[in-house]
Amino acid sequence: MDKQMCRLWRGIDPAAKAAFFSCFLVGYLAHLFAFANLIPNADGLSRMYDPQQMTVSGRWFLHYASALNDFTQMPAAIGLVTMVLLGLAAALTVDILKIRGRVAAGLWGAIMAAFPCLGYTFLYMFTASAYALAILLAAGSVWLARRGDRWSLAGPVLLALAMGIYQAYVTLAIGLALLAVLRETLEPSATFPKTLRLGVRFVLHLAVGAVLYYAVLMVFLKVKGLELLSYLGMDAASSGYPIGQLPRLILSAYWQTAAFFFKPGSANAFATGWMAVVDLAALAVGAACFFARVGSKRLKGEPWRLVGGLCMAALLPLGLNFMRVLSPYSDPTPLMKYSFVLVYGAVLMLADGAESARRLKRGWEYVPVVWAVLLLLFCVNTDNLLYTAAAQSHRATESYATRMLSRIESCPGYEKGMEIVVIGAPDESQLRTCVPTFFQVDHYSVPLNTVTHLNKHLYYYFNDWLNVPVDEPAEETMIAVSDSKAFQAMPLYPADGSVQVVDGRVVVKVQKTYTPKSDFELAYENRR
Repeated sequence: MDKQMCRLWRGIDPAAKAAFFSCFLVGYLAHLFAFANLIPNADGLSRMYDPQQMTVSGRWFLHYASALNDFTQMPAAIGLVTMVLLGLAAALTVDILKIRGRVAAGLWGAIMAAFPCLGYTFLYMFTASAYALAILLAAGSVWLARRGDRWSLAGPVLLALAMGIYQAYVTLAIGLALLAVLRETLEPSATFPKTLRLGVRFVLHLAVGAVLYYAVLMVFLKVKGLELLSYLGMDAASSGYPIGQLPRLILSAYWQTAAFFFKPGSANAFATGWMAVVDLAALAVGAACFFARVGSKRLKGEPWRLVGGLCMAALLPLGLNFMRVLSPYSDPTPLMKYSFVLVYGAVLMLADGAESARRLKRGWEYVPVVWAVLLLLFCVNTDNLLYTAAAQSHRATESYATRMLSRIESCPGYEKGMEIVVIGAPDESQLRTCVPTFFQVDHYSVPLNTVTHLNKHLYYYFNDWLNVPVDEPAEETMIAVSDSKAFQAMPLYPADGSVQVVDGRVVVKVQKTYTPKSDFELAYENRR
């Protein structure tokens, strides 16, 4: 066994080793707060244990991928598995992008692990390991496609599985394919026909993988007798694509990508002025390295390399934000934008060995390293700002729910086992953060005030987080109590009289009327 393991170890490229270990170690340290605590957002309240049957959202493979953590939120175990899977993905991407330097590979692995979109993923801890598997499968699909041998036939299968976990990770495969072609234009041994064949192979591979994903989805829906939910416009997608809106959607995809990196305060992002400066530096470093390499003696005189490289660079923003085009009825969230990390991968790919072009001054090799370290500092700070804000919101919610239970149990006439009817969700004016930096990461994934946004969330919290068995009443009961004269005469919580025993049940008036559950909520609760 020792001999076989040593032989295997010696056969692994040093750059791939550097990417794996850097990704694993930096990632584990950067996200340690999330791995050592259980920080729920609104979705996570009902997911202490959940089989993740999400076929109705198009994620037919998520149930099987979630078996990695036994369908249970276990942050330490999920964190370990996630970083191993992400480290393997980093090693594969180093090979895809042909990053040969160990320093560049190590920096790339660290950036992959610390990129704040992964921090948003860890706020959905119950799916984190499955999503990391999707990242690995997407990278593996492109890695196989690039090989061009009989094993590349498995590439579309891996892509279909990745999309079956979460459709958004197709953009990672698209981005890697574009960068692989860009890298090929800088390879002295590459020819135009060879590079063109590689690009065509990637297009066919992506198309077959997407068709395979959709075909399997249709089989799952047919066998289970289900219809797609309205989540992110999935149901509308089955009724036809709005071809007439395609130009607008493409422009929107470019604009959203630019805003993500360069516009502080933009929607579904976390950019600051500092990030914009770092990203401008990335643009300058990448451009300098590209033109230095394409203008070197070994590549000079072949204009197809310059044209091909610029075309791939121009298509990259669209490829990374292709979910805007695939899902025209909604905007991608930060969790769906993990592929944007490939922008930084492109910079390191271009910088790796750029000094050998002899068009850059001596000492240039330190510039990408300094830039990457500054970027890592921003990423680590943003990740932990996410976790700190979410933890603060959870503490506020815990305090609110605990005080409400105390009021219920001290209510005159209350008896153990009595039905409890809470009408309404907490008023956020009573739970308000005063930390200004938290607003950098403000998003529904990162609640700043409370994790109980809807009526049902309070019941989730009582049962799954405070271990108090409080069954949520039927929808008819909630509506009937809300319409009763006794309820209408009650003041709003926490005023005196807002908690009363009415008709043999405890009633808590948080809002003036009950908001019935939407069709989406009802269908989601009955998913299978």
